Amino acid sequence: MKLVRLRTAVDDDPPLKPIIEGPDYVPPGLEGLERLAWIMDRAIRIPGTPIRVGLDSLLGLIPVGGDVLTGVVQIGIVLVSIIHYKVPRAVAARMTANVVLDTVVGAVPFVGDAFDVAFKANTRNLKLLTHVQEQRVAGKPVSSAPSILYLAGLVGLTSGVLALVLIGFITVAAWLLGRPLL
Repeated sequence: MKLVRLRTAVDDDPPLKPIIEGPDYVPPGLEGLERLAWIMDRAIRIPGTPIRVGLDSLLGLIPVGGDVLTGVVQIGIVLVSIIHYKVPRAVAARMTANVVLDTVVGAVPFVGDAFDVAFKANTRNLKLLTHVQEQRVAGKPVSSAPSILYLAGLVGLTSGVLALVLIGFITVAAWLLGRPLL
């Protein structure tokens, strides 16, 4: 499978002007999804840095509604991957977990905005789809093990965070009531 590198910006652009580049790699048959992931995650380079942002990060600045809107777009990519490209269930679950994680954490003020810039769920999901397509073109079976491990780690992390929140809530409630914990 031949990958094509595109660049639409000119190297001699003024240093303070944001450089808008095309997608880094366009796998055959996935050009439309790649373009969407590029627009959502990495269309604009922040001047003076290698950091790239897209509509996901910018719309995420709108409290709650922006993250819900970008989540809808992300779900569209996952649905196309499931329906049109028939990704394995474990990969589809991992893609869905990426969307949920990006939407939930992205809704947290300030922390979520930084998370949106770093996580890039659309690009992650497109890489998963590209990997599945490359495995199929090569005639190899698509392994679900990495996706299952990712999901198990995410469940473990989420459970740990929820346990800490519960312990904190019980501790604060006991302190407010003036009673010992045990």
